[in-house]
Amino acid sequence: MTIFRRFLPPALLLTLPFCPASAAPVPASLVGEWLSGAQYPASVYTKDFGGASGDSRRVVLNKDGTYVLTEFESTSYPSSFGTTGYPITCQVMSVVVERGTFAASGNKITLKARGVDKELAYTPDRLNNGCRRQGLSLTSQAASSTTTMTWSIAKGELTLKTGQGSAKYVRRTPAPPPPSNVSAFLHGEWHNGAVSPTEYYNTATGKWAEASGTSQILRFGPNFTYERTGLTVVTTYGCTSKLLVTEKGKVRDSNNELTFTPTTSSATGYTCTPGKVSTAKNHIKPYGALWRVRVETNGQHTLELTLDGDKLLFNRPPGTLPETTRTPNSSPSWGASSSSSSNAGTSSAPATPTAPAKWTASGTWNAVITVNDKTYPVAFKLQDDSPRIIGYGDDPVKYANGNSETGTLEIGLEVEGRTMALKVQGRFEGNRYQGEVRWTNYEGDDLGRGSLSMTRR
Repeated sequence: MTIFRRFLPPALLLTLPFCPASAAPVPASLVGEWLSGAQYPASVYTKDFGGASGDSRRVVLNKDGTYVLTEFESTSYPSSFGTTGYPITCQVMSVVVERGTFAASGNKITLKARGVDKELAYTPDRLNNGCRRQGLSLTSQAASSTTTMTWSIAKGELTLKTGQGSAKYVRRTPAPPPPSNVSAFLHGEWHNGAVSPTEYYNTATGKWAEASGTSQILRFGPNFTYERTGLTVVTTYGCTSKLLVTEKGKVRDSNNELTFTPTTSSATGYTCTPGKVSTAKNHIKPYGALWRVRVETNGQHTLELTLDGDKLLFNRPPGTLPETTRTPNSSPSWGASSSSSSNAGTSSAPATPTAPAKWTASGTWNAVITVNDKTYPVAFKLQDDSPRIIGYGDDPVKYANGNSETGTLEIGLEVEGRTMALKVQGRFEGNRYQGEVRWTNYEGDDLGRGSLSMTRR
C-alpha cells in the first residue's frame, strides 16, 4: 500500500494509466518541498528518522518529474517506570519513504511509485526515561502503483484531493533570522537601588555625587551590547567608602541565562579619604546570571537577576510607562538621555496620531506566558494567512500555530529538556491578545493552567 493510499481513504483514490513525466513540463508552482503536520529539518526525512517525534508528511516534487514522499506516524502507549509502577507514556514511530515519478496535466497530478522503504515500529531519539528502545531497520521493496489526484494552490497551500477527500500541504516555515538583540523583555534600561540623577564620579574634577547605599544601572543595547554601572557606599563610624564599577561588553542569552563578557571595565574608589582614589582597569572576567521578568499587578515589569545565588531586582526608570500600556516606539532608545525624552514630552509640536490597530495577527508579538505560577517571557513572529496562523520564536519557543478567527493557539515551549504543549483560547483585539492556557500531555490530561498576554510591537 503506498503512502498516499494510507492518508486518503482507498475509495477516494483513482487508479488511471500513468502518463510519462516528460509528457508535459512540471508547473513551477508545484516544484519544491511541501509539508503537512510537524516540520523537521530536511535530513530527518531522508536519513535521520529518529529526529521525528510526531505525525508529519513531506513531499518533494522535482523539476525532472521525480518525487520523494515521506510520512511519519506516532503512536503513544501507557507503560510504567521500572519496578516502581510509576505510570509513564512511551512512544513508537513508523516511517514510510516512497520514491517515483509524477506528471501534471492541467489540474491533475499522477504519481507512479517505483520503490518504498519503511519501518513500522521504532523509537524516536527523544524518549521518556523508562521506555524501551527499539532500533530502526528499513526494509525496501519495489512498487508499481499509480495514483491520480486533483491539485490546486491557494494562499500558499497545496491541496491534493479526490471528489470526496483532500490533504493539504504548506511550504516550510522560514527559519527565524538570527536575533540581533537580547529578548525584547530585557532591552532598554533597568535600575536597582536609589540611582543618582547625576553622574556618580567626574573624572575631570575628581568630585563624587552625593549618593548612599548601593545602586546599579543596567542597559541592554543593540547587537547584544550592554553597559553596567554600580555604586557602593558604606559609612562606618564616620568613615565613608565609595566604589564605582563600570563595564561595557557583549551579552548572550541562552535558556534564560545571561553571559556577560566585558570588553572594558574599570573600578574607582576610596576608603575614608576622598582625595586618595585608587583605580583598576579591565579587571572583570566573564560571568553569568539567570534572569526572569515578572509582571506586577500595575503592569510594570520587574527584572530578577540571580548571580552566585544572590538575587537582584531591577525596575524600569521612574516615569517609564508600564509595558502593557506602552505604544510601539513610544519609549526612548536605551542610549537616550532622560532630559531629551522629557523635553520631547513638553514640545508644542502637534502629537503624531496613533496608527490604527492592525486587524490580522501577522507581526512580532511580545508575550508573557504563565503556567502553574511560572512565568515565561517570550516573543513570537506570526504570519496570518486568514485564518491559519503559522509562527516561530526565539528560545524556548518551538512552534506557534493557530487560527486568528477563533482565537485558538497551539504553542510549544522547550523547557528543561522537554516540550510543553500549550493550548490557548483567547481573542485578538487589534494589537493585543489575551487568552487562557491549558498545558496537556499526549492523552489530553491537564498538567497545568495559566494565561497568555501578548502585545504587538
